[in-house]
Amino acid sequence: MKKIFLAFIFLSLLLISQSCEKELPFPINDVKRGVVIDIVRIAGTDGLLSDGLTSGNYKVKLTIPENQGDYSFMKHAQLLAVLEKGDGKVSSTVVVDNITEFPKELQINMAEVYSKLGLKAPALGETLYFTTNAVMNDGNVIPGWTEYFGFNNKAFSGWQVDGRSYSYNVRYAVACGWDQDPNTGTFIGQFTMKETTPYGNDSYSVTLSHNPSLPDAANIPAGVTPENLYGINISPISPNIWVPTYDKITIWINSEDLSLVIPNQDTGDKYSNGAAILWYNFRNASINTCSRTIEFTVNPYIPGVGGWGAFTFKIQP
Repeated sequence: MKKIFLAFIFLSLLLISQSCEKELPFPINDVKRGVVIDIVRIAGTDGLLSDGLTSGNYKVKLTIPENQGDYSFMKHAQLLAVLEKGDGKVSSTVVVDNITEFPKELQINMAEVYSKLGLKAPALGETLYFTTNAVMNDGNVIPGWTEYFGFNNKAFSGWQVDGRSYSYNVRYAVACGWDQDPNTGTFIGQFTMKETTPYGNDSYSVTLSHNPSLPDAANIPAGVTPENLYGINISPISPNIWVPTYDKITIWINSEDLSLVIPNQDTGDKYSNGAAILWYNFRNASINTCSRTIEFTVNPYIPGVGGWGAFTFKIQP
């Protein structure tokens, strides 16, 4: 619990510092405005890539959320492809330009995408992402991804679009085959959890086991077919930050596109005033069937009080 008290001290200091900054001169004219664009894979289209093949039905939808408000200062948008290779090297290229209508559905020609990336076809271990650039009326480009900062607009993940959380990219993995056997499958057994938090890093052993149940219907994102979900219990979780009453969280792999469905859930622990401490706002989730790794980021959260920090977890053999 000590680290939770430290977290609230840090959160209080942060709020105080932000309040003080409001009294200082701020160069508002130097702020570059951007536009939040939601991008999702259209349900029923292919969600995975195949080694050596560019055929398939790949389609995404671009929407500007209502929360965005006025976006008349944007000239047009671009569809940006970002390829992460198996060795970790990343490259990007604009594949569709001059997008001016929203919502907009785009059919993706994978052969053309890979040609623009200087390659012939997908290869095992790669992950291909699509995100958007916003081109302003003054010619400035607000990138959806850069090699220094990664994906833009992650901070808007709490926005709701069409009954689901805002999405800043669409992910296509070049997947190895994976075994869904509940006893001996690809993501069953002993793994190592690498934990990165504001209070220090940690590494410890975890057990992954199959959970045959499904999330509550309210926690299944729009467009996800429940029958495609494969549940996994992870135990324990973050034992050196606090010791919960029960020591597991449950995540679900969507076999259609290898995305992760992770509902907000109770850690089993309580703050000093008796309030429940939750895992909240799961994001930056990914899975790699070739390396058998799972990654996600989450916030501890107390209802009525707020959340803090960013806890990142990576599970690997």
